[in-house]
Amino acid sequence: MTRGELTKMIDLAKRLLAAGEPGVLSTLFSSNGSTYRPLGSMMVSGPATLTVGGISGGCLEQYVARTGRSLTQQKRAAMLSFDADPEHDDGSKPVLGCGGSIEVLVERLSECHVEFLQSFAQAMSADELSIATCIIAIRDGQVSKVSRTSPSPGTPGEGWGGGSRSQASSFDQPLIEPPPYPSPRVLEEGKSASPTFGRQRTLIHNIPPVTRLVIFGAGDDVQPLVEVAHRLDWHVTVVDRRSRLAIADRFPQADLVIGDDWGVAIERVKFTPNTAVVLMTHSLVDDIEIVPLIQDKPMFYTGSLGPEHRREWVIDGALQTTTLSESFIARFRGPIGLNLGDRTAMGIAVSITAEVLAELNHRNAASLSHPTPRARLSI
Repeated sequence: MTRGELTKMIDLAKRLLAAGEPGVLSTLFSSNGSTYRPLGSMMVSGPATLTVGGISGGCLEQYVARTGRSLTQQKRAAMLSFDADPEHDDGSKPVLGCGGSIEVLVERLSECHVEFLQSFAQAMSADELSIATCIIAIRDGQVSKVSRTSPSPGTPGEGWGGGSRSQASSFDQPLIEPPPYPSPRVLEEGKSASPTFGRQRTLIHNIPPVTRLVIFGAGDDVQPLVEVAHRLDWHVTVVDRRSRLAIADRFPQADLVIGDDWGVAIERVKFTPNTAVVLMTHSLVDDIEIVPLIQDKPMFYTGSLGPEHRREWVIDGALQTTTLSESFIARFRGPIGLNLGDRTAMGIAVSITAEVLAELNHRNAASLSHPTPRARLSI
């Protein structure tokens, strides 16, 4: 679920409520085995086939929208279950094709849901991890209560994060009290979870910090990389000392374009532990000047475009005038990207983005059909 997708969900929810049309918020509440969408994925749906967002790869959306609309006319919330067992297929609902099983919470859309989605969107743009919860109580096999907490900063072992509570489904019963805090592993692994505490079931939305991509260089080959990163919902900054190239009109999908001397420009860039840095200046002199200025900045990925020997030239050149830490030298990559064999500007952009994604998600970037282990480089 991207920020762009969430924005469209909010817009649809507002339109439905303003028009007095019944709408449904559907949430992927629990999963077991292989599923297409991650836990916590959401969808807003209205009349007919009007849906935004998703809780599967497209095989369940229309059924969930139609069934959820029917169920929530009589009650405020219900739980739908789906599995991949063809023997249980009675033709009344879809069977999953990915081999897993899921549960989807459907709720009658309300203003409180819009507020929740808006706060969720804000959390997705933040530079720190946030936690939100959806807690339900089951009575006589039916969803009897639903309570949500708005997203707020969360740190492993520090409780729920102090989020304000809202009763999105407006049940008569009092709000459900938060259950004991789950294992810190939920946050450390960066995934959402759905633990059960007695008669209460909880969906913990783990909302990771926004991924920042900082590109040094504003040549034409940077444009495809900005485009791909933007589609991934990353915050993209383009920096170049050549102000004639570092123009917002040339990079309409970038969040920030800076044209200034390297030292001045770098002070305007926000670096976080979720920042990836790539050097695409095509100038050895520029890269040698940039490297010492960024070596102490927080980042999880950094490297320079070009062949392996160019990386050595940059490091050796910088060491002629300054000191570089051994840890920075060890993690400074060159060449950057995966070996995809495509040397077009777009192919290189995909290659770089794929490697950054693998590092971000603690993956080894191997083929899923022929995986090979590789430990993530410690930053």
